[in-house]
Amino acid sequence: MNNLLTALLMLIIVFVIAAGAIFFLSREEATVPIAETYGPNPTLPEPTPTWLPTVHVARATPWPQGTRPTAAQGFAVNEYAGGLDHPRWLYVLPNGDVLVAESNAPPRP
Repeated sequence: MNNLLTALLMLIIVFVIAAGAIFFLSREEATVPIAETYGPNPTLPEPTPTWLPTVHVARATPWPQGTRPTAAQGFAVNEYAGGLDHPRWLYVLPNGDVLVAESNAPPRP
């Protein structure tokens, strides 16, 4: 039993060392000098596919002026509040007041 545990421990140690060596030896070298990767006109490498996907966040765009969503038959759509940049949460108080939480919106152009 002792020999089996020793062999298993040695196998785990060899695996960890091999995985570490593969990880550190498979690094990519920079193809552009560091000084050229920042400033007013940086030279950036082409994107490469990765195991984790790139996330593209959709821009928040308001409805065009004078238009609104189409409601189901028997319902109506009206603007409740205007001039909000990025409203996220609504909370109706017991007295009927409505609180709106906005996210940290970027400055308007």
